[in-house]
Amino acid sequence: MKEERFYAASAVLNDQMCVAGGRVGHNIYLSVELYNPVVNTWTYIPPMKIKRCHHALVSYNGRLYTFGGYDGLNPLNSMVSFDPRKGKWKSLKPMNERRYGFCAVVYNDEIYAIGGRKLRSVKRYNIRTNTWTNVSSLNHVRYGSCACVVNGKIYVIGGGDEELNTTIEAYDGTINEWKIETNMKTPRYDASVVAL
Repeated sequence: MKEERFYAASAVLNDQMCVAGGRVGHNIYLSVELYNPVVNTWTYIPPMKIKRCHHALVSYNGRLYTFGGYDGLNPLNSMVSFDPRKGKWKSLKPMNERRYGFCAVVYNDEIYAIGGRKLRSVKRYNIRTNTWTNVSSLNHVRYGSCACVVNGKIYVIGGGDEELNTTIEAYDGTINEWKIETNMKTPRYDASVVAL
């Protein structure tokens, strides 16, 4: 990449990898980089409106959505969307609560913000109506966890708060319920996961 980053967020946008925000030392970034694997190059796209680390970034229907995180002084609840055709970031409805160190996925055409520092709550964003609603809360606080969607369920892995977690929870949207599915052998924090 062009810049060193940690606590950044990533997503795939139109077959390219996007990395947004993050920090090095006390510097928190606005910048967003896009990796094109065909030509093996990183390029900048327009920066976000607010610098963020510990935030979420998802891609849906050819757009990026980034939300929450930490700006160096405060946790954030704001959300913005990037349309590559227009080359601009647009402000959207903020979350009802500030959160950072959380994970997010797109599930059933909606965006889910899951857990975070001292949080078990889960919020769902409806892209069509630009609204946030509550869904069932996690069984455990999940700070620094990761998530993916497999076989019609959201799986949230690891994280914790006072203690690191080995549990994996699964969310079934048809019954709006989280269940503990299994345990890992090793607790994990600030890990990442992908569905293959």
